[in-house]
Amino acid sequence: MKKAFLMVAAAAAMLIATGFTACKPNSTPKEIDIYVAGYDKSGTEDAAKVWKNGKELYELTDGSKDAGAFSVFVVGGDVYTAGYEDNGSKKVAKVWKNDKELYELTNGSNSALARSVFVADDKVYTAGYEYNGSEYVAKLWKNKSATDLTNGSKSAGALSVFVAGSNVYTAGNDGKVAKVWKKGSEHLILTNGSNNAIARSVFVVGDDVYTAGYEDNGTKNVAKVWKNKKEIFHTSGSKDAYAYSVYVVGDDVYVVGDEGGVAKVWKNKEELYDLADNGEAHSIVVHNGDVYVAGLELENKNFVAKVWKNGKELYTLADKGAAFSIFITERK
Repeated sequence: MKKAFLMVAAAAAMLIATGFTACKPNSTPKEIDIYVAGYDKSGTEDAAKVWKNGKELYELTDGSKDAGAFSVFVVGGDVYTAGYEDNGSKKVAKVWKNDKELYELTNGSNSALARSVFVADDKVYTAGYEYNGSEYVAKLWKNKSATDLTNGSKSAGALSVFVAGSNVYTAGNDGKVAKVWKKGSEHLILTNGSNNAIARSVFVVGDDVYTAGYEDNGTKNVAKVWKNKKEIFHTSGSKDAYAYSVYVVGDDVYVVGDEGGVAKVWKNKEELYDLADNGEAHSIVVHNGDVYVAGLELENKNFVAKVWKNGKELYTLADKGAAFSIFITERK
C-alpha cells in the first residue's frame, strides 16, 4: 500500500479490557494478550490478518484479492475486525468475527472501507465510508444498518468510532473540515475549513471528547489533538506530521503518529518516544503504565508491520505489511 493510502487508515480507540483495568497497588499485574490488525503482503495481494502476541491468529483473506484489516476489538473472547476486501473491481467494507466473515457492510457496487469497529451491549458499531459515484460518504453502521453522516456533496470519511454509555461518537472529515459526530448528528466542528483537515481518532472520558488528527497549514500537515473543541496539542508545522490515535489515562493524554517521517509517541504535549526513523505509528494502548504501539517501519524498501512497547520494538509481525490497530485484554 502506498503511504497516501496508509494515511487514510483508521484505528479505533479502545476502552473495554484495556489499560483501564488498572491493578490495585501492590497487586500482581495479570498476564495480557495483545491483538493487532493489519495486512500481510507476502503473497500476490495484501491479505487481511490478525495477530495475537506476535503470532498470526487469523488470516481473514487468502491473499488472492487485495484486502486489509484496520481495526480490532475483543470482547467476551470474540475478536471483531473491520476492514475491506476487493471483489475484483471494487472494495467491499467488511466485519469479521474471529476467523469468519460476519457482515458485508456494502454490496460491492461502489468502493467502501470499514475503518473502525467498537462492540458494546452486543451491538457492533463500525465507521467507514462509501463512494456514491462522485464522492465518498462518511458512514456509521450499527450491526448491518447504515447511517449516512454526510450528504455526499463533498468527499468525507468516518475513521474512528467510540461508544461511551448510550452515546456513539464518530470522528472523521466532511470535506476539508475535521468533525466529530454523536449519535449520527454533528457534534464538534474542529476546524474552519480554510485548510484540509482530518480527525483520525476519538476517545471519550466522562463528558470530555479527545480527538486526534491533522490539519494543513498551507505548506505542511500539522498533527493536532483537541479536547472537546479546544486544541490542546500541535506539532511545530516545520515538518509534515500526522496524529493517528489518541489514548487517555487519568490526566495523561497520549498520541501517536509521525513527524518528518519518524514514528513518534507524544505524552501531554511532549515527545515521549521516537519509534522508527522511517515509520508510522497508527494505534496506541496504555496498560498498567506500559505504552503499546502498532505501526510500520520502512526496511529494505518494504513496509514491516511492528509493535513497540515503551519505545522498544516488541514484535515484527510481517516482513511485508503494516499494523493499524492494537487491543489488549487481561487473562482471567
